[in-house]
Amino acid sequence: MNKAGCKFAVFMKEGGSQESLQREASQFIQEMALDSRASKSLMKSGGVEIRLGQIADEIAATGIYVHTKSEVEFGARLAWRNSNRCVGRHFWRSLEVRDCRDVHEQGDPVASVQEALLNHLKEAFNGGRIRSVISVFAPRRADGADPVRMKNHQLTRYAGFRLQNGTLLGDPHSERMTTRCLEEGWQPKARTPFTALPWQFLLEGESAPLVDVFASAPERLHEVELTHPEASEFASLKLRWYAVPLLADMALKIGGIVYPLAPFNGFYMGTEIGARNLADLDRYNVLPDVARIFGLDTSDNRTLWRDRALVELNRAVLHSFDLAGVTIGDHHQLGAQFEAFCQAESNAGRELAGDWSWLNPPMAASQTPQFHRTFQNDVVRHTNFFYQEEPASESSQQKGGKSQGGCPFHLS
Repeated sequence: MNKAGCKFAVFMKEGGSQESLQREASQFIQEMALDSRASKSLMKSGGVEIRLGQIADEIAATGIYVHTKSEVEFGARLAWRNSNRCVGRHFWRSLEVRDCRDVHEQGDPVASVQEALLNHLKEAFNGGRIRSVISVFAPRRADGADPVRMKNHQLTRYAGFRLQNGTLLGDPHSERMTTRCLEEGWQPKARTPFTALPWQFLLEGESAPLVDVFASAPERLHEVELTHPEASEFASLKLRWYAVPLLADMALKIGGIVYPLAPFNGFYMGTEIGARNLADLDRYNVLPDVARIFGLDTSDNRTLWRDRALVELNRAVLHSFDLAGVTIGDHHQLGAQFEAFCQAESNAGRELAGDWSWLNPPMAASQTPQFHRTFQNDVVRHTNFFYQEEPASESSQQKGGKSQGGCPFHLS
């Protein structure tokens, strides 16, 4: 294969080796061969030995190999199955995989990528019946350059504005991204606790203009306004959250090849919103306001007012999503489903890796099956989702950042 004529060419990073790429490719293809469904497409191309021979020839000739469409599809699903920190991976088979590897080469790159992501968001929302979707864009090159990436953590995310009096309006998690957008000319129509961030792409390492996709069409956020099943005063808090959790800054790795832009979504577990995003002290920190609505004694933490407010906030989240007809799981339901997944993996003769601290919900953890399990936290390196370092142009602007070297959940 001529590397100059290959759209999806992926070169080895400096310090890498053809041997390591071949090894990870082989591990992935062997996994594919063991799968009753994916192996059918592998057999159509001649089987394991033929495919591994083709890959070896490609690597020897060019230092690269290129995934087939079926390999991308199975690889993305396998990466989800291998994700130690995900309690929802029992749905791995149903992941809808969108092959977008050449989208950035079609016409205006920014407009083309934007359209692909908006289509992803629309397909994922699916009228409220959330689908699990991943869009796989072009892979990383040998020199570490990425054809396309996003600066955003999620496609839908609220801004965090630092006000002149020092307080933070909105989501503190987004403060850095918000400041960057403002410095680059973003002019939000309004600054509220729930103002959606614009998108910003990196094309060939260069920042593209900001794209404020939600300013003119806020309905794209598919927000759910939060109310309580009994306390009508809860609505006065004017809380809301978006329907689709769509991660955009993790890398997908399949058989040794890295895809730096592969945004994916499942659906929310209620506690992600009600016990973390809205409740954490360093996020929206709304528990004192919820406690006031319910007349709780906040004079001492021993009254367990935080615990009681947390339950009512989580009831409001589940109630509101149900009322809006938007898919959401609760931690008891998803815990039972994850236990069934554990059993299915055991029956298939596969060891299930897991990060216990992530698999347990942030409330009533001991009431879920996974609390009473132990897990090996070994990370499958050849095919998985990984955190990735910021582009050099971005990380060089960050002062005091902590190195992630040695973390098994980061790309090495």
